[in-house]
Amino acid sequence: SARESRDARPPAQDGLDPQGQAGRRRVRDIVRAPGAGVIDTQLVVFAGVSLLLAVTPGPDMAVVTKNALAHGRRGVLLTTSGIALALVAWVTATAVGLSALLRTSGDVLFALKLVGACYLAYLGIRTLLESRQRPADLLAGAPPAAPAHAVFRQGFLSAISNPKLGVFFVTFLPQFVLPGQAVLSRLLVLGVIFAVIGYLWMNLYGLFVTRLREVITAPRVRQWMQRVTGVVLLGFSARLAVERI
Repeated sequence: SARESRDARPPAQDGLDPQGQAGRRRVRDIVRAPGAGVIDTQLVVFAGVSLLLAVTPGPDMAVVTKNALAHGRRGVLLTTSGIALALVAWVTATAVGLSALLRTSGDVLFALKLVGACYLAYLGIRTLLESRQRPADLLAGAPPAAPAHAVFRQGFLSAISNPKLGVFFVTFLPQFVLPGQAVLSRLLVLGVIFAVIGYLWMNLYGLFVTRLREVITAPRVRQWMQRVTGVVLLGFSARLAVERI
């Protein structure tokens, strides 16, 4: 009879019902797995901290200011691209363990500090000289022509020669690597996030400075803006030279 046929049907088993109870249970296990959801939270926290660090004034921001005043929007994009490439290089060095040398080798750290301090001093002096040598360009309001590779190189060298970035990455990034995760890929992801946030913020800041440059047409005021930037670069140079990292 129909009733006996219904009663004779075997009950659904988990192993034979992948779309039923077994499938639903697997979904629940994944959702409730240890660490699920923690990764997203960690990335959000990391992104927030990275943003706070990005908006903190530093040598890179001073270099962006210098090139925004001297070369306009083109200078901003080239400078921030150089900085971003340097950040990616530092992250890669951290991921493969090269940045750890900065913590163990005092000679390497001192040499890199010296190079970074000298380069910032060079940029500061050059900025002060440019503020005196180009009054006609300031009056015309047109950014003086400069080779793209030279402006890009300034951003790259200012960041790659800063040993504080290497020490920062080697101590900061591992805190956001969870147990059981692939360390190399995780560090690279964190580094890319940090570089992207820094790149976006630096461009936003640089475009603001460029806009300020376009609004302020008085040559003397703009010369003073360049001079202040030059002094700030010299200050960061002195700080990097004497600061204990």
